[in-house]
Amino acid sequence: MKIDRSILPSGKIGLAVSGGSDSVALAFLLTKGGKKKNAAKRFILLHVDHGLRKESKEEYKFVRALAKRLGVPFKGIHAKVERKSGESIEMAARRVRVAFFTDCVKKFKLDAIATGHHMDDVAETFLMRIRRASGPEGLAGIKPISQVGIIRFVRPLLGCRDKELKAYLKRYGEEWREDASNGDISIERNKVRHKIIPYLEEMLDPNLVDHIYKITRLLRNEKVS
Repeated sequence: MKIDRSILPSGKIGLAVSGGSDSVALAFLLTKGGKKKNAAKRFILLHVDHGLRKESKEEYKFVRALAKRLGVPFKGIHAKVERKSGESIEMAARRVRVAFFTDCVKKFKLDAIATGHHMDDVAETFLMRIRRASGPEGLAGIKPISQVGIIRFVRPLLGCRDKELKAYLKRYGEEWREDASNGDISIERNKVRHKIIPYLEEMLDPNLVDHIYKITRLLRNEKVS
């Protein structure tokens, strides 16, 4: 797996952990190997229970327990997501997350918040934006580093495949939580993930996801090996 630790600041980092395989792998990969007390000083696990699914309270408990096992602090909230005029439920949930992360950056003096976005997320976003006829900036998609207000987001797992992260967790006997809504193919991203990419990999290019990832890096003028 290609983990880009070079984008991680030397200071304190919040780890956005939903309980899914990608964010759980992120938590293990970034905290594993160092001294427990150093991990406790450098990282804090952040979790938002949006309250939109019946499983969300159990996911909150799972992430809180994970933080305890890793020896790092935990900060979570049980949010109430209410849509404003013109907002989708996804937009409202994102607004709540950004507000929570902003508060955490201020309170804990975080230099960045790391997320578990990976190569498959990059490919899905690329294909979705092709459908919308996005330009080069849009097609470049998910960036390793981005800024939202005072929050610096870092994404060290963009060079990793989803299947690699799951295999890593299975190898060490670690569990994660599956969001049942991820299987709903009426949602555009899920349709791309479960239907379109597998079809294109089978019929066109078995290395499609890797090739799309390289295209997005070229669009960002990054060196590609």
